[in-house]
Amino acid sequence: KGDWAARPTGRNAHRTLVPIVGNTSWAQALGPTQLAWMFLREVPAGWTRPSYPDVWFIYRANPAISFWDSAQMVETMSKAPFTVAFAYTPNETNVLADILLPEATDFESLQLIRPGRTVWWDYRGAVLRQPAIKPRGETRDFTWITGELVRRLGLTEKYVQALNRGAGVPYPLKGENYDFALQPGREYGVEEIWDAACKAASARISGGKEIRDLAWFKKHSLYAYPMPRTKWYLYPAMVRNGLRFELPYQERLTRIGRQLGNRLHERELYWWDEQLTEYKALPPWEDIPGHWLRALEHSGIDPDDYPFWLITTKSMQYAAGGNAEIPLMNEVSRNMRHHGRVLMNTATARRLGIRDGDLVEVRSPIAATRGQALAIEGVRPDTLVIAGQFDHWATPFAKDLGFPSLNTVASMSLDLTDSTGSGADLVRVSVRRLESVSANAGLG
Repeated sequence: KGDWAARPTGRNAHRTLVPIVGNTSWAQALGPTQLAWMFLREVPAGWTRPSYPDVWFIYRANPAISFWDSAQMVETMSKAPFTVAFAYTPNETNVLADILLPEATDFESLQLIRPGRTVWWDYRGAVLRQPAIKPRGETRDFTWITGELVRRLGLTEKYVQALNRGAGVPYPLKGENYDFALQPGREYGVEEIWDAACKAASARISGGKEIRDLAWFKKHSLYAYPMPRTKWYLYPAMVRNGLRFELPYQERLTRIGRQLGNRLHERELYWWDEQLTEYKALPPWEDIPGHWLRALEHSGIDPDDYPFWLITTKSMQYAAGGNAEIPLMNEVSRNMRHHGRVLMNTATARRLGIRDGDLVEVRSPIAATRGQALAIEGVRPDTLVIAGQFDHWATPFAKDLGFPSLNTVASMSLDLTDSTGSGADLVRVSVRRLESVSANAGLG
């Protein structure tokens, strides 16, 4: 009981509802993020409605497109009291902002990065991204922007302490074999911060054997140091730390679930009970599709009215959709036939009278999205596939592509949130042909 955050520390209540995610800087992103948006509109019994932030900063993100239930997201975001967005172009989120701030692009700014951010290499290292051209207009390096913000807010000391711990830089600025920590009472410029980061990274990677400063990185760009393959695997770390594997019987998982249930029930909170049933020592078979069918029935909807499963898939060309406004990416993606299409099984398309290139509407109980059909054999007869995150209506160029998006028709639902706070890109939909289009019609 003493380790439980009874009062949520954030709007998605990750430590309260999903204590197994811990309390690291990344833990909040592992929690039920959609609840932060859902509870701004409607809260379950006994729960306190979260507040809007007084000031909301948006940085390199477009949640109006990347979250489910896009229309509802826009309506919810529009009620934020004051929004500041860093922007290169208009998009569906920053059109709601009170202030748009210019930021130097990746070709105009300085940053030390851990390449790949994995250990599955024969080397580990750090690479310096440095300005290839001078910043245009009034743009500023983001490191300068953060330093200026904390200075004006009187948070410089805490900011420097965070840098020393490794926030925003590849590695902590002080470690077992090195110490390049910044002095909390001072303000630091962009190059001073990254000089310390370069020294700390090279010292950390080499075990204190080598130190490379910013000047060295500017000349060589990449620092790499050999890494033994034993670092690739979990088992040596388990042995080194004296840990044992709990599999297959995960007693701790069951215990945490029962404790969490006790804490919630002490406060007469029962709306998380379905999620509590997932804390099991041994994983059972579970009717996953049944969750979606029952969610429809709970809403008074006949699942037979939405006979298809809609799923999505990632796009290498468009990544998470942050580059959809770049015409070159559309040109490249057109080499892959599935972009911007609604994929369906060949026999299903034939049964519905749908041909390649036909404009179709994919509809869920909350909304509809449109795109050109493409019939293939590699999709189940009861399934549709839409790649990526699109349906843009404000982002230049992307808004003219006419690409469909699963996020437009997927709902945020407590019924479809699991014990870790996750959901799935899975929606029950119907599909119908709107008009016939040439099968050879170009996209974009």
